[in-house]
This record gives sequence, structure tokens and C-alpha cells, in this order.
Amino acid sequence: MRKATALAGVATLGISGLLSIPSAESAAPPSAQHCVGSFSGGAQQCFATFTEAISTATHGAVTTAPAQVPDAAGKAALDRQVQQTVAAQTRALGNKSGRDAAAGEVIQGTFFDNRDFGGDSFTVTGAGLCDGSDGVINYEFTFPGDWFNRISSVQPWASCKIWLYPDANLTGDRDGPFTANTGWIGQFMDDRTDSVGFS
Repeated sequence: MRKATALAGVATLGISGLLSIPSAESAAPPSAQHCVGSFSGGAQQCFATFTEAISTATHGAVTTAPAQVPDAAGKAALDRQVQQTVAAQTRALGNKSGRDAAAGEVIQGTFFDNRDFGGDSFTVTGAGLCDGSDGVINYEFTFPGDWFNRISSVQPWASCKIWLYPDANLTGDRDGPFTANTGWIGQFMDDRTDSVGFS
């Protein structure tokens, strides 16, 4: 209806020549997609907002994450809130491990399509905190195919060190460990990651 009205207005004004009138669809910026997946299996879930993704990843424990990935100050506040939730969830796990702990999974890492935590995000959950060792992978995750070769920045959670691999199932030369929020993972693995290990 708007397009027809706009064209009628152009005709009324007697403007000649070629006009390019963007439709509402082409004028709107593409919406970000924020996904959640688990090392214990199951289909990924994707949401229009970071808020929904983090709420799902924390089983509703954190509902105040911003709609888009926050700036540095907002990220620090969110870090504290999620780390408190991670600690509480991990304590609640008790002696559970592996698939038995699926209901108590915690965020282990968030991965971003663009540098500086921008664009689409993918949050990976696991059964509990990592042990922080360099040599032993506690949890591993292969991204769905639509996330192959996209990652440019990372945020580790749950005491995890993140290792990036260019092929599925932790194969190929790895890079890492990434132990802190990293706005750019560097040229070696930028847009090359297919799977990740958490230690």
C-alpha cells in the first residue's frame, strides 16, 4: 500500500526519469540471530534477541541480558550476573555429570560472527565448569553447518579455556587457548572455526 501511494505521489508531482524506491523489506537492516546449542546434543535454538538466547542458555535464570550484545560496561555487568548463575547452577549439579546433568547445563562460551562481539551469536552450554587445564579437553562442540567458518570473536564462561579448530570434531591445527573476552581471534582462525574444545 505504501509503495502504491509513493508511486502515485511521484506521478502527481510530474517527476520524470528512473526512480529507485526501496521497499520496506530492502530498507530494513538484516536482523541478528542469536543461537544456543549444547554439547550434550539436541537441535540448536535461535532467537531474534541476545536476551532470549541467554535466558534459554541459563534456563531462565538470567532474563536481563540486553537485546543486542552489550558494550564493554554492559558486558562486565552481564558477566557478573551470568558467572553467579553459572556458579549456582554448577553447585546444584552436585555429583552429576555428562548427559545426566543436561537439565543443569551452564554457559561455557559465546561465539560471534563479527569482530568486537558483533553480528550473530552462538552460545554453547555444557554440564558444568571446566577444570582450566591446558592439555585436557573437558567438553567439545561441533557447530551446525550454517556456523562453519564464521567466528571472529569469543567470550569464555564457566572457567573454560577455549580452543578453536578448523574442522569438525576437534580436527586440524588448533588455536588458543582463549581465556578472556577476545574481540578478534586473529588472522589464523578468523572465519575458519568449525569446532571448539573447552578445557
